Amino acid sequence: MSKTQKIETTMELVRTLVGLLIAYVIALVVLFAISDDPVYVIRQFMLGPFSSARRIGSVINLAIPFTICGLSMCFMYAVNRFNLVPEGIFMISGCMVTWVAVSLGDGVPAVVMVPVLLVVAILTGVVVAFIPAIMERKFNANVVVVSLMLNSIIGYLATAILRYQMRDSSIGYLGSKELPAGARLPKVFGSFNVQSGLFIAIICVVAVAVLFYKTSFGWKMRLVGENPSFAKAVGLSAVGVSFAAQLIGGGVAGIAGATEIMSNYTRFQWTATTQHGFDGLLVAVLAKKNPALVPIGALFLAYIRIGADVVNTTGDIPTEFVTVIQGIIILLIAAESFMSGTKNKMIFKAAQKDAEAAKNKAAA
Repeated sequence: MSKTQKIETTMELVRTLVGLLIAYVIALVVLFAISDDPVYVIRQFMLGPFSSARRIGSVINLAIPFTICGLSMCFMYAVNRFNLVPEGIFMISGCMVTWVAVSLGDGVPAVVMVPVLLVVAILTGVVVAFIPAIMERKFNANVVVVSLMLNSIIGYLATAILRYQMRDSSIGYLGSKELPAGARLPKVFGSFNVQSGLFIAIICVVAVAVLFYKTSFGWKMRLVGENPSFAKAVGLSAVGVSFAAQLIGGGVAGIAGATEIMSNYTRFQWTATTQHGFDGLLVAVLAKKNPALVPIGALFLAYIRIGADVVNTTGDIPTEFVTVIQGIIILLIAAESFMSGTKNKMIFKAAQKDAEAAKNKAAA
């Protein structure tokens, strides 16, 4: 790796950390300004997520769907196709997994049931992601608009399936029949009550990181995303690579929905999309589309969310203020000019030193 590449990589990390720090400081300032007891609220916001084993477990549990959805969005982000359909896939995969599990019933053991349901989720994600991808490829449709509209359709479709195909009429609210025991993932780590979907998330992180950085397809994705003209010049099918990346990303999003349902619910009862797909986009932006950094971004976002919940239940601050903080994070991280002057100065100085060293070597 050249000096310039090292500087750029280091500065991207520093830029992200500084952006997160600024957003966090702004959050503290906002809390101080609007709370009647700012010291108590700030302490709860900062330390509340670590105040008990249950809350620590809540941070981890919330970070799990953020992580898998973030990995899904890394595929879209890597090829510069902001296909936002993981938001809808998260919901419809949970719906389809529940439908299949309820249909199979209690007679199927977990060692068979869980892999079958994960395959169902992956296929659901691939099929749904195929729609905006093929619309863009064949009809030059805007993938952002198509995926957003598709998310709305999926929300209504999943609700219709729940209402007319899976509804449990013995309960007083809209919900499916209970998942069979073989479809439920157990909790681990005792009082922390962490869902065992954690291990699925870890496997996904490792698998996606290997795919991105240790395979030819990962190299093709990154090349197509960073320089499509050069990719075309060297004979790569930019359209084909981006199409495949979107389908794989859809499959990963399907895993996220299935894991959430099997880990945290006894029945399907979502009547609207969960926003986890959009949270995944934020995590992918924080991680700079690097799968290895996705868990860090997911944990930070989960920490902020649980901190907001703590101050909402113990103080006088609405949880909606975290939306402002997320907006600030996106603005700072996504803004290419943020700290670009510092990076350019460092690159210029490094180039000057290299030129002087080359000159002195030639003179000697």
